[in-house]
Amino acid sequence: MTQELFELNMAISNMKDLVASDLSPYDAVYLGNLYCRDYEANFLEKLDDLRAGIRHCREAGCKVYLTTYAAPRNYFLPQIRKAIAVATEEGVDAVEAHNLGVVRILRNEFPALSIHIGGFANVYTDMGALVLRDYGGTRVTPNYELSLEEIEGMAHSTSLPLEILVHGKMPLGISDYCFLLEYEKAWGMQCPDLCQQDLFLRQGDWAMKSTGKGVLSGRDVCMLEYLPRLVAGGFRFFRIEAISEDPAYRRDIGMVYREALEQAFSGVYEIREAWWQKIQAHAKVGLCNGFYFGQSGQLYIGSQPPAVSHQLRVIS
Repeated sequence: MTQELFELNMAISNMKDLVASDLSPYDAVYLGNLYCRDYEANFLEKLDDLRAGIRHCREAGCKVYLTTYAAPRNYFLPQIRKAIAVATEEGVDAVEAHNLGVVRILRNEFPALSIHIGGFANVYTDMGALVLRDYGGTRVTPNYELSLEEIEGMAHSTSLPLEILVHGKMPLGISDYCFLLEYEKAWGMQCPDLCQQDLFLRQGDWAMKSTGKGVLSGRDVCMLEYLPRLVAGGFRFFRIEAISEDPAYRRDIGMVYREALEQAFSGVYEIREAWWQKIQAHAKVGLCNGFYFGQSGQLYIGSQPPAVSHQLRVIS
């Protein structure tokens, strides 16, 4: 592990997924499903599991963060307070907030906690990042629609530590209504099992993944070719978005980026064919660079072989 050089992290929703996942490639884990209160055994709702999850991550040598809901309503707040209180008792390293109300709770009621500002906080500007710094934010995930040039400018202007999505399905939106519930009868499957299926909204080559209340890119964002640029730009906090993925994805993609980041920080960087093979094996729709290069989030700019496409379950 090279924790002093960089941090590679991911998010996990519940104890079942946590125990099934190999944490060895990761330095830190965000616990909790930020999309839905009804997600099976969500750490944010199952506080005994949250305690056990924090201890499990500690035993694995990882830092532990608690995430919170991306779009909380007023009636969520009592439960969020309880989850933060448990996390505080267990010595969690930080809490991720996407909502200004949650930031206020953290600042006023849990002043000793570090606050990470999540990607759904819609931080598009340097001024926005600085406002959140003034409210206690110690790390910021810029909005996913920003280009890499804009993010580099934000890092330079604000001197704030920024967390960068380097791989996985990019979060694109959230709704309070889960439209998958309309398919319970047709598919003979009920909540909370529905959103744990691999479901894609697809038309032609275009696709997005649905988690019921959350929408993610269909293609996996891949920044493997650009890690030396990120390292040279001073970025040190890297995220693999794997909350809707299986344990094999978390293990394989985590190992690829662990090895690749160690190479990038050594100053000698050569992409291994085995890395591409693992990445493409898990890219059900293909690869893209998100919005990092000012293009549509569907495109991949780089030298990698053409992306593969697997048989998908499509919502129609």
